[in-house]
Amino acid sequence: MTDPPAVLEVDRVSYDDRLELALRGELDNDTLAVAQDQVAAAEADAPPVLVLDLSALEYVGSCGVRLVLLAQHGADAANRRLAVRLGRGPTRRMFDILGLTTRLDVLDRDDPQDPAT
Repeated sequence: MTDPPAVLEVDRVSYDDRLELALRGELDNDTLAVAQDQVAAAEADAPPVLVLDLSALEYVGSCGVRLVLLAQHGADAANRRLAVRLGRGPTRRMFDILGLTTRLDVLDRDDPQDPAT
């Protein structure tokens, strides 16, 4: 018996001051192309702030971490802000273990710097 294919859903919401992409499901090699396309489309709109909400991901692989780091590099090069929302689950643990939460602009729902609050 084979495992069902990985699924990734992306919701895109635009606000006056930011564009948010909320990812749900699994971010791995099988779903990376969907995430890359969505991030590229968001970056093409050149929002002042792009928020990648990864808090609802059930799984994130190394390719997902790389996606965030490349998006950060692109935002830096374009002099725009990239922020990530990691939540408290496995995605947060992955970024904590890799030491990336100190290098990224990490938002939380209870954070006063979170543009969604």
